[in-house]
Amino acid sequence: MPDERLEEAHRLSPEVPWAAPAQERHSRLKVLLGATHGGGKWRAYLFSAGAVGLVGLMAKLLEFFLPLPNLPMVFLIAVLYSAVTWGLGPSIFTSLLSVLVYNFFFMPPVYAFAVAGLQDLLTLVVFLIVAVLTSDLMARVREQAETAKRREAQTAALYALTREIADAGGVDDVLRVVVSKIAQIFRARAVLWLPDSGQLVLQAGYPPGTQVSEVERAIATWAWRHNQPAGRGTDTFPGAEWFFMPLYTANGTVGVLGLQFEAPGAGLTSDRRRLLEALADQAAVAIERTRLIQAMEQAKLAKETERLQAALLSSISHDLRTPLTSIIGAVTSLLTDRGTYDEATRRDLLWTIQEEAERLNRFVGNLLDVTRLESGALRLHREWVEIEEVIGVASARLARSLSQHRLTVDIQPGLPMLRLDFVLIEQVLVNLLDNAAKYSPPGTTIRLSARREGDSVVVEVADEGIGIPPADLERIFDKFYRVPGSDRQGAGLGLGLFICRGIVEAHGGRISARSPAAGGKGTVFTVTFPLEKEQEPSPASEQE
Repeated sequence: MPDERLEEAHRLSPEVPWAAPAQERHSRLKVLLGATHGGGKWRAYLFSAGAVGLVGLMAKLLEFFLPLPNLPMVFLIAVLYSAVTWGLGPSIFTSLLSVLVYNFFFMPPVYAFAVAGLQDLLTLVVFLIVAVLTSDLMARVREQAETAKRREAQTAALYALTREIADAGGVDDVLRVVVSKIAQIFRARAVLWLPDSGQLVLQAGYPPGTQVSEVERAIATWAWRHNQPAGRGTDTFPGAEWFFMPLYTANGTVGVLGLQFEAPGAGLTSDRRRLLEALADQAAVAIERTRLIQAMEQAKLAKETERLQAALLSSISHDLRTPLTSIIGAVTSLLTDRGTYDEATRRDLLWTIQEEAERLNRFVGNLLDVTRLESGALRLHREWVEIEEVIGVASARLARSLSQHRLTVDIQPGLPMLRLDFVLIEQVLVNLLDNAAKYSPPGTTIRLSARREGDSVVVEVADEGIGIPPADLERIFDKFYRVPGSDRQGAGLGLGLFICRGIVEAHGGRISARSPAAGGKGTVFTVTFPLEKEQEPSPASEQE
C-alpha cells in the first residue's frame, strides 16, 4: 500500500544534516564494518565468537573422519556466517579467532599455541580474504536492497501525490494537498507561496495556520526571483530555519515551497532532496495546469457572458423597439389627426397600441421572470385548479394574436384537478401559444389539447409552422437561444421557452418538443404535470 511505503521511506531516509558525497561514502563504510547493523557491534562480536565455538565442536567431531589439513575449511562456515550477517569487522574478528582455535585445539602440540609457520599464516590470509570479499559483497547487496526500497518508497510518494492532486477540484485544493502531503512525507512544517502582482503571497500551510517571519519571507522571495534553493542547508542564507525551493515549469516559476524540519539540526540527504525535487516538479505542473484550466473557464465564462449580453442587446434593440415604434407611430397618428381618420381607423390604431403594449409587457415580464428563476426568488402560490380553466384564460388573452389562425381545443372530459400556480401556468400556455402563432403561417391550425395519461395530465400545443431541426430540439429551452434562420419569422428575446421549462420543472413537471408533428410539419410542445392526491379545493392559496 502507498501509505506503508511512505512509512518505509521515513525509515530508510532518516532526518540527518545535508549529505555530501563524502558523508554517503562514510555511511556505506559504517555498513561495511557492521557498526550500524543488527543489535550493535558487541552483540555482533559475541555471536561471531559463539559461531566459532559451534564450528570448533563440529570440527572436533569431524577430526576422526577428515585429515587435519582439511579441518580449516570447516571454520570457513563461521567466517562466512559472520561476514554475511554482521559485516567486515566481526568477520575479521571471526577469522582471527578461528585461526587461534584451530591452532590451540587441532595443531600439534594440541592445547598449546604454537606457530606452525607458513600454514597458519596462509590459513589466516585465506580467512581474511574470504571475510573481506564476502563482507563487501553483502554490504553492496544490502545497499542495493535499501536503495531499491528507497526508490520504491519514493515512487509510492510520487504516486500518492499525483493521485490526490488528480482528485483535487481547484487551485486551493491542489495547494492544500501539496503542502499536507509533502509535510507528512518529510516530517516537517510546509508552506507554499504563489506570486501575485509581483509579490509572493502565502497561499497554504501545513499544519493549517502555519506562519513565517518577514526574514523567512524575504529569503523565499530571493529563491523565487533567482529560481534557486535558499535557506537552511544551502549556500544562500544557511542560518535560516526554513529551506525554500522554487517550483518552476517550462513557462517559469509558479511558486515557492518552504520546509521547516521537526528534528533540531535536521535537513535533507541527497536522496531525499531528489525526492523533494520530483515532488516539487509534480506540484508545479499541477498548479500551472489548474491555473490554466481556471483561466480557460474564466475566459469561456467571459465569452459566454459577452455572447449573452450581445444577444440581449440585439433583442432589446430590435424586439423591444419594434412594439415601441408601432405604439409611437399609432399615438402620433392619433395626436396629429385633424378629422381625417374615421372611427374604424381610429379603433384599429388603438388596437395596435394595446396589442403592441401587451407584447412589450410580455417581453419585460419575461426578463423579470428570468431574473426570478436564476436568483431562486420564484415562489409558487399553488392551489387546486382545473386545467381547462387555465387553458380558457390563456386562449382568451391571446385572442387577437391568434385571430389569423384556427385554434382547436380538445380537452378530455373529467380531468382531475391539479395543484398549480394559476398565474405562472397561464404564462406557460401563453408563451407556447404565442410561439406557435409567430412561427406558423396565417390560416394554419393550432391545436391545444389536454388528456390524462396514467398518473399525469398532459397538455400539448401543436402547430403547422416551419418546424425545428432535430439538433435544436433541446437547445430551444436554453436562455437567449433562437433557432438559426428563424429571427425573421417573429419577434422575441429567446426567453419564452426557457421560462416555460423553469416554471414547469418548479411544479415537478416536464416539458419537451417534438418536430416534425403529424403530417410531417410543425412542432408539438408537450407539458406533463404529475397528479397529487386530490382533496377539497381551498379558497385560500397555499404559498410554498
